[in-house]
Amino acid sequence: MAIKEARHSDMNTTLPMLRDFSDRFSPIVVKELRQGLRTRFFTSALILFHTLIILLLVSVTYGAPLEAVNGIFWGIAGFMLLAVMPLRGFAALHTEATDGTLDMLTLTSIASFRILYGKWVALYSQALLVAGSILPYMVARYFFGGVEILREVVALVMLVLGSGVITAALLAFSSQGPLLLRIFLALCIGAGAVPLGFFTAFLVSASQADTMVREFFALDLWEQCSIIGGILALVVYAVYYFLALGASRIAPPSENHSTQKRLIALAVHGVLMVTGLLLCFLCTNPEVAMWAYVPLMFLTLIVCMDVLTEEMPRYPTTVAVLVRRGRLCRLAGRLLHPGWASGVLFSAILCVMPLCIMMGITWKSPSLDWDDGPFPYLVCVFLAVFVPVTLRINRKNIFANWWVVQLCSVFAGNLLLMFCHTMNARDLGVLGMFTPITALFGVNCVDYSSRDSVLFLGCVFSAVWLIAALVRAKMNFKTYTLLESEALEQAGQEPPSQS
Repeated sequence: MAIKEARHSDMNTTLPMLRDFSDRFSPIVVKELRQGLRTRFFTSALILFHTLIILLLVSVTYGAPLEAVNGIFWGIAGFMLLAVMPLRGFAALHTEATDGTLDMLTLTSIASFRILYGKWVALYSQALLVAGSILPYMVARYFFGGVEILREVVALVMLVLGSGVITAALLAFSSQGPLLLRIFLALCIGAGAVPLGFFTAFLVSASQADTMVREFFALDLWEQCSIIGGILALVVYAVYYFLALGASRIAPPSENHSTQKRLIALAVHGVLMVTGLLLCFLCTNPEVAMWAYVPLMFLTLIVCMDVLTEEMPRYPTTVAVLVRRGRLCRLAGRLLHPGWASGVLFSAILCVMPLCIMMGITWKSPSLDWDDGPFPYLVCVFLAVFVPVTLRINRKNIFANWWVVQLCSVFAGNLLLMFCHTMNARDLGVLGMFTPITALFGVNCVDYSSRDSVLFLGCVFSAVWLIAALVRAKMNFKTYTLLESEALEQAGQEPPSQS
């Protein structure tokens, strides 16, 4: 009887409810993970990926060469982590906008950046799941022989970090409506991922990689930590900036997502500039500073593209963060307020930073000079970002206009290059001086003796585009003055007498 009562009491005991995710997770992360893990795309891609890897390893037992197997293995892994998994964010925000769910999310208390961050965490977690599933196959290949486990671990880590940055970039650009624009941006991101793929292939297959690994471990401990910490810091910053870029595109127009983003960009770019200058002047080989210059150059172009395509603010709440803190902060607002007008001055300051590093390298390196060196070319590259400010082709979408103008410049430069070579009219290459990008093509049209003059004229006209952008920005500063006055009136303070 006692046994029956015990069994009856056990059956009536209420078991705790099972939870698939903790309540401490963001609701956006839980929502995206539940949807993402159940999609046919993810399950089909994961099953196909493991099927190919298993068949590849089985082929080793039938005498397949290990070098070919290793190359195919990392080709499949790289394609999965750098292309398949990040492409899931290609239309994430656009789909939310067309379905009407994005407006519902923005009406809640969830900030726009948290929406982007939650989506990125969900997509990146699935990429980490795929990367973790690769580890058993790496161990199996190690027992087959011909595998350097340390180099392969480093290669996997590089692929995982690159996957995070590519996912954030595709997620940020998915806020754009035009399909052709998103496809073009995805192709640009893919082109940027190609060097990472080649580096991974070099790391796992080339015998010279052993020398690179030995040279790394020959460095002092602080140098090793600096390199690893610098790479991780750049990855974190790149992910943050892309997410902030996407958040600013989907946020309500009354919110300010630009000031904090620009302050962080100034700090990071300033650190990179100082690091590059120290490496240039303290190291025996000044070209070591390229380790700081290269990431600074690409980050500068990305940030300039972002701030120069921001819509001008319409509500006083967007400038209230700075205007209520005194006159000095109001002046700083001409750099930090949202909108392309302040973005022109902000971009001009950012473009000076990588040029300072290149000036130091050119001055310290005996193999470079001011005429034949890369400095004039880089001036044209950086000043090309200001051309779309004054040249408007697409007046409805300022972001699309920036890319359309750049593509038209590249197309015009290619036409000039083909015409000069086909008609054997090299002297006409000087016509490319009117825009920075066409000047770079025009240099390749003229004779070597005339390149310096074409480059000089290209730099002069590039400076004209910068001056025109600054003048147009100055004319639109009155928008900030009006919004600042309204913000001060709402705060009960006296409006400024002048801008």
